[in-house]
Amino acid sequence: MEDQFQPLEDWEYDELDSFLLGLEHDDAILSLSEFDGFITAVVSGPELILPSEWLQVVWGGADNAPVLESAEAFNRICSLMFRHLNSTVATLMEAPSDFEPCFMESEARGKNYLVVDDWCIGYMKGVMMRLDLWYADEQTMVELLAPIPLFTNHDGWQLMDQLADRHIEYLQGEIAPAALAAHAYWLERRQEFTAPEGYSVH
Repeated sequence: MEDQFQPLEDWEYDELDSFLLGLEHDDAILSLSEFDGFITAVVSGPELILPSEWLQVVWGGADNAPVLESAEAFNRICSLMFRHLNSTVATLMEAPSDFEPCFMESEARGKNYLVVDDWCIGYMKGVMMRLDLWYADEQTMVELLAPIPLFTNHDGWQLMDQLADRHIEYLQGEIAPAALAAHAYWLERRQEFTAPEGYSVH
């Protein structure tokens, strides 16, 4: 039986990314970077969210689950997702200094640039699953999550167009600390729970 706490290998990340890129619904989670952001928020928030619920967001809605060639293929993809969730939980709980968001990169004019938008969009999709709870204290959460929402909407992108590269890089560098701060915030406030049978958490 596959170890559900074993971190993914590079080729398995590629396998998961390829699957996500093939999802057809516009509202689906369409990249590994977006999935990493999404799952980070899912495991960081104010209450437990079961796979039966968050998988619907990955598909882009309950009616959009992918049709794969076999049950084994479907189980394989779910296994990759659960393993990434478990390794994310383990990092956030046991080694937060090792936490590194899965950002993308692009090349322009011979220079590599970080692309954080997909990760931030995924993170905010996770927040949206329990928006009323996340923003019960709106001022605190606005301060904690900044600058993640800046990279998810038209107004934020317009602001980025007006900033120098060094300022954008500074804001990008604040994303991981913001995610860690939000996780620590909810960890202190989260009610104790007993994980349902079959739900893997570290």
